[in-house]
Amino acid sequence: MKNLFLFLILSVLTGGKNYTQAASSRDAIVYQEKDVRFTMLAEGVVRMEWSPSGQFVDAPSFVVVERNLPVPEYKVHHKGEWVLIETAKMEVKYKKHSGKFTSDNLMIKAVNGLKPFCWKPGMQQKDNLKGTFRTLDGYDGNYSTYKNQEMPLEDGLLARDGWTLIDDSADFLFDDSDWPWVKKRGAGEGQDWYFMAYGNDYKGALKDFTLFAGKVPLPTRYAFGYWWSRYWSYSDK
Repeated sequence: MKNLFLFLILSVLTGGKNYTQAASSRDAIVYQEKDVRFTMLAEGVVRMEWSPSGQFVDAPSFVVVERNLPVPEYKVHHKGEWVLIETAKMEVKYKKHSGKFTSDNLMIKAVNGLKPFCWKPGMQQKDNLKGTFRTLDGYDGNYSTYKNQEMPLEDGLLARDGWTLIDDSADFLFDDSDWPWVKKRGAGEGQDWYFMAYGNDYKGALKDFTLFAGKVPLPTRYAFGYWWSRYWSYSDK
């Protein structure tokens, strides 16, 4: 029963799609060392990996299910001990052979009129647009009548800061079996980050997110059952 329940949950999470162990596009790997790899997924999305073992992850994860993507336009420049990766939306600057990503060896800034920002590891968003909340029980609007406080929404994908960092370092992976199943990452496998630069283009950011996270399935209307209200009549439209 437990295995059946897990199977159903995974089917919902993956939208029923059979994801394969597809390797990342070699052309999209814009810079690589023995323990560091940068992959450009879109003009506003870069994947940054640091692996102390030198083993990089190409298997799909719970968050990132699409690995083979069209290669966006980019330029790579080498300036002394630094490598610069440029797209139409951002400039990534990394100090060569410096290992683990820190505020001293990695920086990303907006370019070409995108809402200005200059990001370094460790920086926190200041104006996240927030995401979801588990339940509305006991809430009057956004205020809890039980706890006497406003609803503490989780951080969401988008922010007025103009950038988002997704840390996929510890998320589960899918294996390469006939029906891909979950597996844990090895302990201490480093950093696996996805940086999104979008400025005020929130719609474009959502589109970029679905490129690597997969399309979001829309449930059919009848799946929600009957809609009703004890106060007034209304339809599902």
